[in-house]
Amino acid sequence: MENQLTLENSENKQETKEENEDHVKNMKRKKTRYFETYISKLLKIVSPEHGITANAKQQLNSAVCIIAKNITGKTNYLTFISKKKTTSEKEVRNATRLLFSGSLLQDILTFADESVQKYAENIEENKHSSRQDKAGIIFPASITEKFIRNFGLSKIMVTRYTPIYFAAVLEKTVNHLLTNATRVATENNRLRLTIRDLELAVCTNSDLQQLFNRCNLSFVGGGVLPQIHESLLTKKPRRKRKIGKTETQGSLPEGKKNHRFRPGTVSLREIRKFQKASNCLIFAKFPFERLVRRLVNNYQEGMKISKEVFVIIQYYIEQFLVDLLRDANAAAIHSGRVKLMPSDINFITKLRKYPEIDVTPYKPKKDEEVPIPEHKE
Repeated sequence: MENQLTLENSENKQETKEENEDHVKNMKRKKTRYFETYISKLLKIVSPEHGITANAKQQLNSAVCIIAKNITGKTNYLTFISKKKTTSEKEVRNATRLLFSGSLLQDILTFADESVQKYAENIEENKHSSRQDKAGIIFPASITEKFIRNFGLSKIMVTRYTPIYFAAVLEKTVNHLLTNATRVATENNRLRLTIRDLELAVCTNSDLQQLFNRCNLSFVGGGVLPQIHESLLTKKPRRKRKIGKTETQGSLPEGKKNHRFRPGTVSLREIRKFQKASNCLIFAKFPFERLVRRLVNNYQEGMKISKEVFVIIQYYIEQFLVDLLRDANAAAIHSGRVKLMPSDINFITKLRKYPEIDVTPYKPKKDEEVPIPEHKE
């Protein structure tokens, strides 16, 4: 009897171990994101030679989800205004007209109408195939239907063609973006699409740029569009400099001349260098983390912050400063100056209605004593 009990206990322990291992494996599995797998499938159709990095795919998936939420918000609002209880493809079509513009809008509408027509023709023939296969699209209608139904929280009914139309709208948008991104990647002799390629694909297309501005979207670490003002590229005539006697008498070895670049040559070289760079941070890592921790502790002491939060905050702060300094530089050039002044930054902050920022350098008064830091021995 004792041997049987020990055998049963050992078997139960093994079963519990296996269950715990399966539970841990399921916990470690990455949850499938909404459109990630379908983005890579669409890329193989757009350009079979190119691939895409994991970071670019994740950010593009997040961008598509935000665009889908904007379309569903406008669709539900149009349904509510028309006092309907059922959302049709008509509301989705009008919502896309409100959000998109230009030639991109026309391509999306024609593609969505064709996909709905294909689905209506094949709805009874292929009963065992999926809805996207019947419509001839890649993006699934089941996920777009979840967005329209607000993931089960909305009581609005949906027609059978509405998810198909919505999926076709999103697919054609991503198709345009990937087409432009592959063109940028081939120009730079790259086979894998990076976040830099996606950013340039949006910046070089006015329709996509307008869409991203309306949705308040931007890629993290995508960099900026390379652009230098014409006034900075004009070369001034070189002035002849008189050399004194002290400089000529044995200051330099024979056969060598003291080389000096023209004013602005080195700065233009650095501008081109930093405008090409992307997905890199400029501020020092540890002082920035120390500052963020100190600000967070002012509101709640002892709060733990993950490393990814620091990176995201730093990206957004640096992007905000780049936009501010770009507009301030444009204001300085407009006033006939090349050098950026504190008044230019104050001018831009007032135009954007930011809180007043004192950007003037600190100068101690005559009676005020400047604190001198003590050095430890």
